[in-house]
Amino acid sequence: MKTKILSYCLLAGSVLAATSCSDFLTEKPQGTLTPENYFSNQAELDMSVYALYSKVQAFQCNSNPMIVQCQGDDVTSTTGSNKAAYLSADAFEVPTDPKGLEDNWARYYTIIKAANLIIDNARKAKTSEAEINIALGQAYYWRAFSYFGLVRVFGELPMNLTNEPDNNTTPLSSVEDVYNQILADLDAAEKCNLPVKYSGANRSINGVNIYVSEQAVKATQAAVYMAMAGFPLNKTEYYAKAAVAAKQVIDGVNSGKYPHQLLNDFADVYSYGKNFHSETLLGIDYNSTPGGWSEGDSQLSSCHQSGKLWSGWGDFLAERRYWASYPEGPRKDATYSKRILLSNKVAVDWWATTDGEAYDGKNNAVPDFRPMFVAFSVNQDDKGQPIAAAFDYTKPVWGGMCINKRHHLIRYSEVLCWYAESAARAGGDLTAAKDALKKVRKRAYQDAVKVSEVDGMNAQQLADAAYNEHGYEVAGYVLSMVTRRADQFRLDKLKETYDYRKGVQRDVLVKAGTETHSVDKDGKPFTYRLKADVVVPENMTVTAAWNGNASIYHNYPPKEVEKNGNLVRK
Repeated sequence: MKTKILSYCLLAGSVLAATSCSDFLTEKPQGTLTPENYFSNQAELDMSVYALYSKVQAFQCNSNPMIVQCQGDDVTSTTGSNKAAYLSADAFEVPTDPKGLEDNWARYYTIIKAANLIIDNARKAKTSEAEINIALGQAYYWRAFSYFGLVRVFGELPMNLTNEPDNNTTPLSSVEDVYNQILADLDAAEKCNLPVKYSGANRSINGVNIYVSEQAVKATQAAVYMAMAGFPLNKTEYYAKAAVAAKQVIDGVNSGKYPHQLLNDFADVYSYGKNFHSETLLGIDYNSTPGGWSEGDSQLSSCHQSGKLWSGWGDFLAERRYWASYPEGPRKDATYSKRILLSNKVAVDWWATTDGEAYDGKNNAVPDFRPMFVAFSVNQDDKGQPIAAAFDYTKPVWGGMCINKRHHLIRYSEVLCWYAESAARAGGDLTAAKDALKKVRKRAYQDAVKVSEVDGMNAQQLADAAYNEHGYEVAGYVLSMVTRRADQFRLDKLKETYDYRKGVQRDVLVKAGTETHSVDKDGKPFTYRLKADVVVPENMTVTAAWNGNASIYHNYPPKEVEKNGNLVRK
C-alpha cells in the first residue's frame, strides 16, 4: 500500500493500538485521539480505514500466523532451527512453541478491534453517505474475514462486536453462532453497495483494488456458505447458496461488470513482474523497505526458500507426496521449482544425490530433500537487486527478507472451482459448472483430454474434481483465504493426512528410469528424469494420538487461556 497509508496509521495508532483478543476486550484508549473526539470528518474517517488496513497487513507480514496451515497435506517445514511450531502443526500435536497459535489469534483479533472502532463510530463523520458506506463496508468485511479465519482454526470463539472492554469475561460462542455473525457482517458489507472498481491513492494501485469490492464480498459469501455446508456444521443445503453467490461473480465477469479474468499463463499468477493483475479479487498490498521489519513489510520472500541453500527461512516447504500427485502441466511447473540452483550456480533435481544412487538420508544434494514452492521466490540481477519477472530456476535467487509482493487472498480461478464444486454438490444443472472447471483446467494442463473429460463427469465426480483442482490452484500458498488445509477441514479429511504422516511414508514417487515430459516457460521440452527411485524417507516425528476434534482444531493460545477462563475446549 502507499506510504501515505502507513503514516496515517501512525497518527491513528493511539486509537487502535492492540495486540490480542484479551487486550481489545480490556484496553482503554490512550492518548488524545478517542472515539469521542475523533471521526469528525472525511480525513479522520480515512485514517481509521488506513489503520484497519495496517492491521490487515500485519496479519500476513510474516509466517507465524500461517503456521497452523501446516496441517494441510501440501506443506511441511524444514527441520531444526526455530521450526518446532511448524512441525508440531504438521504432526497434529500440541506445540511446545505456541507462537503460531498466539500470532494467528492476536492478529485476527487486532483486525476485529480496528473494524469495531469504525463500525461504532463511522456515522459520526460529516461526509457523504457513500463515503461512510465505503468505510463501514471495509470494517464489516474484515471483521467477517477475521472470524472466518479464526473459527476454522479454533472452533468456538469469544465474540465482541463493539469496542467496549469486558475484562476477559466474554464466553465462547458456538461455531454456528460465529458463522451466523460472519454471514451477518458480509450481508452488512453487501448492503453498503461497495464499488466494483476503486480509483485514487490508497484505494487502488496500478489499476487494481486495494479496498474490498462488491465482488470480493460475493466471492467470500460463496466460500463461507461452502464452509458451513461441510465440517463441522454439515449444512449441505448451503452448497446451493454457495453456487448462487459464486455464479453471481462469474456472471459479473462474463458481462464485463467485474474487471477480472483468468491470466493466460499460470506463471504470471505469482510473478513479481505481474504483481498487480486482474485475476485477484482480494489482495493485501505492501510497501516494503529492504531490511525492514514492520507490519508494512511482506517478509514472505524468505518463508518459501530453503534456509539450507539461500538466506531463506524454509518455513513452508513442499510435501513430496502432494508434489508427486500434482498433475503435470504448466501450473505444476509454475508452482514448484523444476530444479533447484545450488549456491546460485548449479541446477539440480531436488531428489538428486551426490553419488547418483537412491536416497539414504545422508547423500542428498538438496539438504531438505524436498521440492520448493516458488510463489514468493524472486530472481536477482548482477547487482543483487530483485527482478520484476516470473521466477526462473536457472537464474540466481534473490535472498532479501522483505519485498512488496502482493498477497493474493482470493483469485478468480478459485471462484470457478467453488462454483463447480458447490453446484455439483447442490444437485443442479451441471452444464455451467462443468464449463467453469474446464476453464481452470485449460490453463493448468497441456493434455486436452484433462479438459474434455470433464464433460463426461457425473455430479460426484465433478465435485471431487473441483475440490482437487482448487487444492492444486492454492498448493503451498498458505496466504489464501481458503487454503488446502481449509479444504481438507471442510470435507473432514485432515485425519487422512495424519494417518499418512504417522505411517511408514515410503511411497515410491517415480520408478527408476521413467521420464515425465513437460515444457519450460519458453515452450521448449523439459524432462524430469530419475537415475534411481525417489522414495519418501520415513517420518518419525508424528507420535501424537489422534483425538478427534481436539486434533483437528488447534489449541487456544496459552496466554489467552490464562486471561480468559472461558477458553476451554469442550
